[in-house]
Amino acid sequence: MIAGIWKGKGPGSNPRDSGPIISDSEMKLTEIEFTEMEQGKRLWTLHAAEATYYQDRQRTALKTVHMTFYLDNDEEVHLESREGIFNTVSKNVQLREDVRAKLPRGYVVTTERVNYNHSLRTVSSDKRIHLTGPGAQIQGNTWEYKINDRMGTANGEITVSLVLPELRLEKSP
Repeated sequence: MIAGIWKGKGPGSNPRDSGPIISDSEMKLTEIEFTEMEQGKRLWTLHAAEATYYQDRQRTALKTVHMTFYLDNDEEVHLESREGIFNTVSKNVQLREDVRAKLPRGYVVTTERVNYNHSLRTVSSDKRIHLTGPGAQIQGNTWEYKINDRMGTANGEITVSLVLPELRLEKSP
């Protein structure tokens, strides 16, 4: 069972006022928050400073976007960007313009575009990425992070720089 919760503030003080209707198929809201729930558990929360909904395309254009994914072990993955698109049918999200992904254990990925695939629970980028974190810097052509597995991979023309004073080695299970 999947459920979502929308919170939004329109320009009026009336809670029934969801913002001005621009046309028959467009609605604009400010300071929206959408939380995706599954079996009573939060999967992710999407916050945007501005959201414009296009009913005919079943898409919402987002500005100043912040997305948080909740992992099973109480860790979180945070994504931020200047723009995005939320597909209201598939619940897939595309983030664009100065995308920054903050991963567990202090790793950060920066790129120009990231796609979240809701059914696969993956975050990926087909644009050049730069990953920094304790002991390493990695550049690659593509990147994928499997949320349920907490596993990321970079592909294509990868450059790795080890920062020895910060390098942490862990034994795999």
